[in-house]
Amino acid sequence: MKKETLKFVKYSGNGNDFIILDRPNYSVSLDLVTRLCDRHFGVGADGVLILSDEEGHDGQMRIFNSDGGEAEMCGNGLRCLATYIDDQSTIKKNSYLIKTMNHSYSVLKRDGSMCIEMNERRDQNKYDLSLFKDFKRSFFINTGVPHLVFLCDDAKKIDIKKTAPFYRFHSLFSTGTNVSFVEILEEKNQTSYVRTFERGVEDETHSCGTGLTACGLALADWFGWKGKIHLKTLGGNQTVQIENTVFYSGEVNFCFSGEFPI
Repeated sequence: MKKETLKFVKYSGNGNDFIILDRPNYSVSLDLVTRLCDRHFGVGADGVLILSDEEGHDGQMRIFNSDGGEAEMCGNGLRCLATYIDDQSTIKKNSYLIKTMNHSYSVLKRDGSMCIEMNERRDQNKYDLSLFKDFKRSFFINTGVPHLVFLCDDAKKIDIKKTAPFYRFHSLFSTGTNVSFVEILEEKNQTSYVRTFERGVEDETHSCGTGLTACGLALADWFGWKGKIHLKTLGGNQTVQIENTVFYSGEVNFCFSGEFPI
């Protein structure tokens, strides 16, 4: 007997890759998510995005990390989902409004890429970060999900799998935190290099949109950077634009589509 299958598409936002399930009529369980995300026996991804209908919006996004846990928000996931919606639409729009767990986001077409207005920002430096003395500077903010940011001299030399979990699971953060390490490359051109260890993936990812937004805000707080901030990652170059509000943008690529046994 032929196994029942589900249809999926896969997109990547600067190497942060996601499986998109469009309005599924089946239960998306923890087991299904972890099987889909498995890079050896599944499709392979950092997370699963579920698109559903939402009144007054172009869609609603639920995001499940590769460990099966649901996250509140995902910047690259949102850009991937907006690109998918645009790819499927017969009438193209210049902006899409998408609902997440806690907020509604405008995703705009800017300079050939999908750009998010990152208007969910709270809890800036809510915690006593003086506890952490191993790095030059520290910063905390929730940009849809919690992020701890450290300034360092050479981010590439950090053993991120050994270093980040101490902070990721620190008792200071009741729900845990993502952890980013920032190295300044060119102060004049507002360019830095970023590495992020993501909560729920429990590993370094090639890019993290909410994390890069947090890093841009950290650089603004530490050094007064404004306007376009250039952020280099394993997944390529991205920007955070700090104006009256904050915009995050980067590349999105369609990878492939297929079917997977339920």
